[in-house]
Amino acid sequence: MSSKQTALTETKQFRSTSWNVWLFLAVLTAFTIILLFWHDNLHPVLSYWPEWNAPTEKPHALIRSYCLETGVRWMNPDGGRWRVMFTCNGQTPCPIIYADEGDIVKLSVTSDIYVQSSIHLSGIGHKETVGSWNDGTAVLSEFPTLPRSNWTNAYDTSGSWGLNWFIDHTTTASADGLAGALYIAPSPDRPRPYHLITNDTLELRQINQAEREIQHLIIQSHQHRDTVWKLLRMRAEGSEYYCYDSILVNGKGRVHCRQPEYDHIKGQKLDQKGCIQPPGLPDETCKQSLADYEVIETQGRKYMMLNLMNIGFEHSVKVSIDHHKMIVVANNAGFIVPEEADVLHIPSASRVTILVRLDAEPGDYAIRISSTSVLQNLHGYAVLRYPAKRLPQYGEPMALPSVAPGLVCVLPDGGTQPNCSTAEGQLLPPYPPQPPPSAGKQHLGKADFTFRLSAGSQRSKTEKYAPEYFLNEKPWQLYHGSMLPLLFHAPNETLVKPIIGNLPLGSVVDLIIENQINETIPLYKHGDPSWFLGSRGQQRFPGNTVQDAIDSDSKSLNLQDPALVIVHDLPALGWSVLRFKVTSQQATIIHAAKLRYFALGMSALILEGITEDTPIKVPESVVNRPHVEFKPAHDGIFG
Repeated sequence: MSSKQTALTETKQFRSTSWNVWLFLAVLTAFTIILLFWHDNLHPVLSYWPEWNAPTEKPHALIRSYCLETGVRWMNPDGGRWRVMFTCNGQTPCPIIYADEGDIVKLSVTSDIYVQSSIHLSGIGHKETVGSWNDGTAVLSEFPTLPRSNWTNAYDTSGSWGLNWFIDHTTTASADGLAGALYIAPSPDRPRPYHLITNDTLELRQINQAEREIQHLIIQSHQHRDTVWKLLRMRAEGSEYYCYDSILVNGKGRVHCRQPEYDHIKGQKLDQKGCIQPPGLPDETCKQSLADYEVIETQGRKYMMLNLMNIGFEHSVKVSIDHHKMIVVANNAGFIVPEEADVLHIPSASRVTILVRLDAEPGDYAIRISSTSVLQNLHGYAVLRYPAKRLPQYGEPMALPSVAPGLVCVLPDGGTQPNCSTAEGQLLPPYPPQPPPSAGKQHLGKADFTFRLSAGSQRSKTEKYAPEYFLNEKPWQLYHGSMLPLLFHAPNETLVKPIIGNLPLGSVVDLIIENQINETIPLYKHGDPSWFLGSRGQQRFPGNTVQDAIDSDSKSLNLQDPALVIVHDLPALGWSVLRFKVTSQQATIIHAAKLRYFALGMSALILEGITEDTPIKVPESVVNRPHVEFKPAHDGIFG
């Protein structure tokens, strides 16, 4: 064979091989694309959509899958006492879950604890893409997860962003450690209010960078005894259910006994724990511990953005940072019109997002957290650390940064220095503006439905010491978490108080809530944020409806730029007004965000958008989920 023929043959073989390679690459690429398209992180969770595969408006939402295994561990987070705590993946608070706005979060939970449980995620609302049976609340929308079993919920984060807490919503396990947070980064398209803080281009870039590197401070009230033990003691002896041992930040902190100069609250004596004990019961002792504080590193930045979330479920707190001012830029409901202050008030179960300008001298600065309770003086700390600080020797307990008393804004009783300003992050108007809806164009105060609720207490018919609390005339006991969820009831079934029902889609609803108790009570409403029209303490609401109050020239209501809230404070012996619009078919609830009130009945359930004419169809796999059949012996608070 000539050299020319040999070359021609080799060329043909090369072309054939090259063609085969390109064909293989094309097939591989197509196969890879198909796999990626159907991968769990890129393809919709079809089984979580209504009707288990119905078409939706989010055909290619990003799915973020997370797995949590709940369990128990012996722990001693504040150095004061070892005790059994509930954990997620071996830790408490549970690991923070991350997503971007618009993602669907698929949360699979395997229960290895000895009680029924459910994981409820706050502040997300109910989207048709996943169905309202994914709320994670036993008694409302699903049966609880049994011990040694598992369940998966899906959450659509469209229209929601920020740090939202998740907790067990079947028993009181949230106060024993079964709580965590989900951070949803805001969409790049969402308007920010940062230009209201500064017009400097460089500073705006630094603020946006601080948002991308946001850090989270989860504030918790910690007890040395578990909640079941405390409930049983209260039931047997009439003991308190409001005294805690420490305030933790991200699971760290130490026991700080009552401050020496502060031994009375409103004339009542405090014990060593800073607590008012019920009459006839002994004072509690206290021993300060030396556990570590949480340290927040500045890392040489110009600005720092922090989420401060209070999931203590008893103590509302005030927070300050020595030698630093804070700018509130968001709350549970989203961005707000920014406000600068020295002190922040953070009600129980709420969250604020702040911006801190890092312009102090190198060193450590105390982040001070003080309870506003009228029943206990409780305080805790974290540390803000600039670079170049000489660290303590290994094994030495952390020292709390010192400062002249006159420069400390938060006082021992939860008050503030006269020259220090306080921001109420939950009361600031939303950005951009979102005026409240109304049932009449000419009458902004008009609503389709008005419900008068009242927070109060009554003696139990079955318990000697444990009282009952209510929000809509009757208490709603925790044992309902083991019964048929409200969402599963027939739409023509008669609903009795404290349930509110027959609210058609599109309805504008006002909740006028009065407080018979001489204590401020934070209230949490499930679902989308509501408009907080106003509140006043130590007085009754001036009228039967919001429109009545407006017609009587009341100045206590805001219908122009009210705050959007997930949690709001109901003032002592006063009133508050919430307005919301029914936008989806769902079972929701408004309840006290103080554990003792919630556990003893202070809840009102709301069935939204579900009527006899517009029923909801819940998938059979949700309705037929394994569960216990429970029927209480009587209507007492403990069943």
